[in-house]
Amino acid sequence: MDKKKGMPIDIGIKRLSILKDKGLISEKIFFDSKELLLQSEMEIFMNKSS
Repeated sequence: MDKKKGMPIDIGIKRLSILKDKGLISEKIFFDSKELLLQSEMEIFMNKSS
């Protein structure tokens, strides 16, 4: 069984939300980072299914 490295996407997005809510990152950085997380997850999935 493969060990998954890193953190699940939902936890990453939750952490980004906390940073945004505390005013440590802007809305734009939040949405850009969220998009990058989702894109990287899709790329990993596509590579594993190939």
